[in-house]
Amino acid sequence: MFYKYVAQTYRNDVHITTSLTQSNQRKKLGTAELLFTSAQELGLQPKWLDYRKIFSIQTSSGEKYIDHSCSMLNSVASAMQVQDKYLTRVILDRHNLPNIPYALPRNTKEAEAFLAKHGEIIVKPKNGWGSHNIRRISRNSELTDITYPKYIFEKYIPGREMRYLVLNNEVIAVHHSDYGESVAVDRELQRISYEPQQWNDEKCAMALQIASIFDLHLTAVDFMVLADGSYTILEVNSSPGFKWFHAPSSGPAVNVALAFLQAVTAEK
Repeated sequence: MFYKYVAQTYRNDVHITTSLTQSNQRKKLGTAELLFTSAQELGLQPKWLDYRKIFSIQTSSGEKYIDHSCSMLNSVASAMQVQDKYLTRVILDRHNLPNIPYALPRNTKEAEAFLAKHGEIIVKPKNGWGSHNIRRISRNSELTDITYPKYIFEKYIPGREMRYLVLNNEVIAVHHSDYGESVAVDRELQRISYEPQQWNDEKCAMALQIASIFDLHLTAVDFMVLADGSYTILEVNSSPGFKWFHAPSSGPAVNVALAFLQAVTAEK
């Protein structure tokens, strides 16, 4: 199912809604494998060039190459902008969007000042992806091994993480991500998929606005929803994984891989 916010209407698409049986069958498939399987279903004759990373497909306009880590729907410039977490925050500020307090400390003194101001913070690579090397810090002693200014500092804000997936100016899926107690340790991720009637109109509109600001045709916008109902933008992703959309912990499954390939192969 798609939710096209600008038209305030819903529509069904048999190619996009994935049955629970299909979802269960694909629980162990990563994004690259989901894309490869969907390419087979579409008759695109996929062939691995780098197993589980890059494969070729045959389209009416010739051979194309699918790399799940770098969406071909987005320009290199757009992808680089959102990969830079500090630049993303700066641009969000310029558009007066709800932003997390942040800093790019140049030394330990500046880092300690930010920590003292906010009490508990998240430290992550300025140019990072996924959840790699993210730390939750509450003591000065935890700041000693950080390479400045390669890490962005953000105020730690507890809440409920909501992901809004946008494809070609449409919100096509919404998830609640539950990481358990900590972002710093292995945990059982719970990803709860929401029915379209449960989606929040304001967040749908903001996700589309953010996609437009960064000129992203595929993006996942993550919001942190606080206990009082207010929210802030947690992250903007240019190459979101597809696994949990196909096989959520609960709620409707969405065949994002197929939707993505249909967008890639659509006649211009």
